Amino acid sequence: MVDLGRWIGSLVSVGPQGQLVRDGWAGLVAGALLIPQAMGFGMMLWQPIGISAATAAASGLLAAAFLSLSSGLSRGTLGMVSAPTGPTLVLLSGLVSALYAYDPDPAALITGVLATIFLAGTFQVVMALLRLGHLVKFIPYPVVSGFMTGTGLLMLESQWPHVLGDGADLTMSEGGWVPAATVAITLFCTHWAQKRDLPIPGPVVGLVAGMAFFHLMAMDMVVPSSWFVGRLPGLEAPGLAISWIQLPSISWELVLPSAMALAVLASLDTLLTSVVADLSTGSRHSSRRELLGQGCGHMMSALSGGMAGAGTTGATLAAIQSGGSRYAALMAAGVIALAFLLAGRGAAWLPVSVLSGIIIHIALFNLLDRDILLWLKTRRARMDALIALVVTGVTLWLDLMSAVGLGIALAMIEFIRTQAQSAIIRQRWNLHERSSMRRRREGERQALAEHAESVVGYTLQGNLFFGTADHLLEKIMPDLNRADFIILDMRRLHQVDLTGLRLIEHMCGIMRERGAELLLAHPPKSMGLVKRKGHRHERLMPYHEHVRLRTFADADAALEYAEDHLLERLGFALLEADAAIPLGESSLLQGFSREERQILEGYFEIRSYPAGVPLFQTGDPGDTLYVLLRGDVEIRIPGKRKRRKRIVVTRYGPGMAFGEVAFLNPGPRTADAIVVRASELALISNRSLQRLCRKHATLGMRLLMALGHEISRDLRAADSRIRHLVED
Repeated sequence: MVDLGRWIGSLVSVGPQGQLVRDGWAGLVAGALLIPQAMGFGMMLWQPIGISAATAAASGLLAAAFLSLSSGLSRGTLGMVSAPTGPTLVLLSGLVSALYAYDPDPAALITGVLATIFLAGTFQVVMALLRLGHLVKFIPYPVVSGFMTGTGLLMLESQWPHVLGDGADLTMSEGGWVPAATVAITLFCTHWAQKRDLPIPGPVVGLVAGMAFFHLMAMDMVVPSSWFVGRLPGLEAPGLAISWIQLPSISWELVLPSAMALAVLASLDTLLTSVVADLSTGSRHSSRRELLGQGCGHMMSALSGGMAGAGTTGATLAAIQSGGSRYAALMAAGVIALAFLLAGRGAAWLPVSVLSGIIIHIALFNLLDRDILLWLKTRRARMDALIALVVTGVTLWLDLMSAVGLGIALAMIEFIRTQAQSAIIRQRWNLHERSSMRRRREGERQALAEHAESVVGYTLQGNLFFGTADHLLEKIMPDLNRADFIILDMRRLHQVDLTGLRLIEHMCGIMRERGAELLLAHPPKSMGLVKRKGHRHERLMPYHEHVRLRTFADADAALEYAEDHLLERLGFALLEADAAIPLGESSLLQGFSREERQILEGYFEIRSYPAGVPLFQTGDPGDTLYVLLRGDVEIRIPGKRKRRKRIVVTRYGPGMAFGEVAFLNPGPRTADAIVVRASELALISNRSLQRLCRKHATLGMRLLMALGHEISRDLRAADSRIRHLVED
């Protein structure tokens, strides 16, 4: 015995032959797990319309064999095993009831159901060819949970006649209790085996235990034939088939939508199982191949008299955990086919109540989602629980597809409600909290600080659509009526719909009527803006004819524009593009007398630079202070992103001084200085400062104090900018 175990272990662990052995064992385990489930589901579908238990059970086996065969050949998901499932069973059961009300003729009824299964397979093939598999995954989980729970409850309800003995007129003393006891024994043993994680599948243990108990208790009884499944029909005498004569007269208005619904439901069930299989195998499934295989399997199943199905989570995990891989589904199909061909007579001794116990176990432990009750206790998940309960209720009292449609509608409404309640405004700021990168002179800084609420900015986030537009207008309305400039920073907006665009136009019109301006910064691509030059963009929609909506590439460009125009309104004269100021009027030398300025100017050197020239770069040795007299200079630091190799941190205009760190403590530069527009600068080196201090000590000390004053103001501005970045 030990040697035999070692021999089998060596086969399993070596080469392709070893994998084939593992797949064979996995197929045997999965097939043994699926056979009673498939037979039971087939009986649930067909017995209510008068089909014999044996024929109905054979329909389930055929479906499992063809679906697993086709899925295995497609190789869409590693280890995937397919068979009839609860959701597809419930949908087909609802179709059977609807078709029976339309035409009770059994031939027409069977033809309608099989035609629906064939068309569902065709739709799945079309979905695969059009690569629509990923769209099926968008059904929300609470909807899936709800119809799975409803399916489980319907399955429990359908098994009640088998628990009571299927209408047999036997009292308790005559053995009428045997079916109920058999169901209980089968259910208990199945659950016990799965809890113990035995190598033999739980349903197989329950099947054997239930059969043994039933036949032991019924030894001295006259057992009704309805308590047994009966001998399965062979391939030469299929019990169910499409009647081509009946085909034109069936209710196509019921068949076509049901086929589409079945295709979507089976695809969803399959792809969810594919995700579970991927987590177990570490591979990645192909939804296109899998749906192609499932569709072909459904068409073959319908032509042979089988039913519908999908990927089964339990059997798939059992196959994978048993070592199954590429050929596990093919092996499982072979096991099911052999059982159908060779064990047909044995089904005559198989009690229906045993299969009923296995189905009840599937409903209780695989389909009923008890987490719904936990969601009710959590405030954030309460709406999801409500959606799941509504879907469950509609599944029970109407039909499965109505439940799915209603659930998706409720989930969409909940999504819109959540989006509408989410904060569209991430942050509100004014000139106290944030200033542009343009360095200002002392008087300009004080004026901007005194009129901080004249320029207000809003950092937006999420989606600006019909659900959040009114919320934004309500929050921003007070500033619309008092601020001179409002900046909408749209960098964090994902989408702007037509309602959002109209709202922006409306706000722009409100501000324009009183001479104020609405500025858009970093507008998303969805707004249809076309980049033109620099920081400016083309308009998206004119609020009035010949009027452009002002938009900017970033919030700093918009903020600089607002500051410039606010200062102009406050009476400050803004320098022209090529205007220059004397060195003596720079911010650094403003506190000195005319004679003192003349002395200090003697220590400066005047130089001119064309646009695009770097004054210095990060790491360059330096000891020079620069005072900009004409033009523009940007201070940049290296960025980590490829798209932003350099990040602008400061922008200097005429009259501003920079380079203080290396001037006071000669050493490597910590940033880049780039001439943006042709500029003229006054330079003073650390050596010149030392000469000044030796010859005019007091004047040199006062120059250092003026420079320290400039540095302290820059540090305050930097603190404000850092605070804004942290909050943003």
